[in-house]
Amino acid sequence: MADFTVIFKSLAPLASAGFGACDASTVAEWAAAQDRFPNRDVTDLTATRQLEHWCIDQILHALGYSDLRITHTANGKPEAIENPAIHLSIAHHSTVDGCWAAVALGKVAIGVDVEAEREQLLRIAPRFLSLAEQEVVGESLAALAGAWAVKECMFKAYGPALDFRSDLQVKWRGLEHAEEVGVIGSVRGSEGHYQIVQMQTSPSEAPMWLALGPTSN
Repeated sequence: MADFTVIFKSLAPLASAGFGACDASTVAEWAAAQDRFPNRDVTDLTATRQLEHWCIDQILHALGYSDLRITHTANGKPEAIENPAIHLSIAHHSTVDGCWAAVALGKVAIGVDVEAEREQLLRIAPRFLSLAEQEVVGESLAALAGAWAVKECMFKAYGPALDFRSDLQVKWRGLEHAEEVGVIGSVRGSEGHYQIVQMQTSPSEAPMWLALGPTSN
């Protein structure tokens, strides 16, 4: 069994996200034959990590980048081997049923992230939100997941030498407003527009939140 379902797609910037599920033996066969990550021994990774890489490969095929090969910098940032001028961002989040994954590509700095609604966000919120942001975002798991995903976008696009609480700011005006028109994020005072989207495979499963940016609003 091997299935990847595209749930979100953007043309400007070019990005896609979805959910993948695949049996361990099929993923292991792919890992042994793949050339997507030539500088990484995917066969040496856990089954969960192999599935994450397989999902990224599936998204790139869906976006028309069948031959794009990926390496990683010393800071863990992905790069296109044949064309380092392409800005590339990837994200993944594994669950018991499979893996959420997202990829964004652009001519300028770009970030993408996927975040689950989870109780842990209440505990770690002081680590990624300033006191002022905590008061505005509140304790909604959906809002916390969305705000965290936006900050991850900014960090992936412009990091790594950034502090989540002091260097990255989110102008939060409520989750409904964020879904309708996006969110303004600030990286050391420089503002950008970030898209936020809820993704879900079924009503019985916890929603995932995708953030993408900076984008043109």
